[in-house]
Formats: sequence, C-alpha cells, structure tokens
Amino acid sequence: MKSDLLKYKHYFAVLLALAVANFAIDPLWNNIAVLQQTLYLDEVKATKVESLIATKSEIEKQHGLLSIRTLKLQPYLFPASTESEFKLVAQGKVESVLANASCNVERIGWKSRKEIDKSLVRWTLEARYRGNPKCALQVTRQLESQKPLIKIADYSYAGKEVSGDKNNYMVIVLTLVMWQNAQEVAL
Repeated sequence: MKSDLLKYKHYFAVLLALAVANFAIDPLWNNIAVLQQTLYLDEVKATKVESLIATKSEIEKQHGLLSIRTLKLQPYLFPASTESEFKLVAQGKVESVLANASCNVERIGWKSRKEIDKSLVRWTLEARYRGNPKCALQVTRQLESQKPLIKIADYSYAGKEVSGDKNNYMVIVLTLVMWQNAQEVAL
C-alpha cells in the first residue's frame, strides 16, 4: 500500500494545492478585492469631504458679502411693516410727489404684490393724473430720486395736441414698482 501511495503522491500534492487554492487563496483574493474597492470608495468620500471643508470658508465669505450687500440695500427698500402700513407710506410718498409738482390726481391703485424672497416683496402701483409737461417732468425726476426706491416700470402720456405750449394738459399713467423688506434686518 505504501508503494501505491508513493505512486500517487504527485496527485495528492496537486489535490492539496487545489484545496489550498480553493479554500484559502481564493477567499483571501476576493477579500482583498472587496477591501480595495472599499478603500477606493473611502478615498473618494474623503476627497469630497475635503473639498466641502475647503469650500466652507468660501461659502462663509460669500454669506458675509451677501449680508453686507443686504445692509447696503436697506435704504432703497421700504421698511418691514404690515401690508396696510406699507401701502399708506408708499402711496403717501407718491401723492406728495404729485402734489409738489401741482398735478391733478385722478386715480392711484395697487396692481400686484409678488413675494420675491422670504425677506423681499415687490409691489406694483398705478398712478393716473393730469398735468402739463412741467408737472410730468417734475414727477418723473422726483420719483427717480426717492429713497426708498420707487421705479417707473411703465408710462403712458396722452394729450389732445403736441405743441411747445407749456399749458397743454396731458393724461399721464405711471406704473410704479416698489420693494418692501418683509423682515427686519439686524444691524
């Protein structure tokens, strides 16, 4: 029997090598492949986290610049208040400009309200009045120089005749845009 075993010793060596390869080396090789994939994914995550940390300072810088710009914008916005208080103040400014220019007010009406941001509301007002060219020019100039900002979005001038006479009366319709600060900004 010993002689038969010696005759097949090469087969046993091959079988032993296959068993070691099948039960030891192959699982170890698969484990190494999984670990390499995990390592690669961890490196990608680490790179992403590093880039986020690097951009955090840039984001904070941009936030600071945005805060500064918001503070610079405050004089051009109507202050945070209730809707009715805002309308009274804004309409009062428009009426005082029209009165200072000696124009005859026909109608002032609010057209729309649009919330641009949680802290900014855009209002549209339409003013219709009569006056001479001097009145139209004074109103336009005074509205453009107002603080808080009152922007002329659209206009319409109509009259019976166009001549150089400064006493010709026109019907003027202005669409005005104003912005209201919906929140109080801490200074």
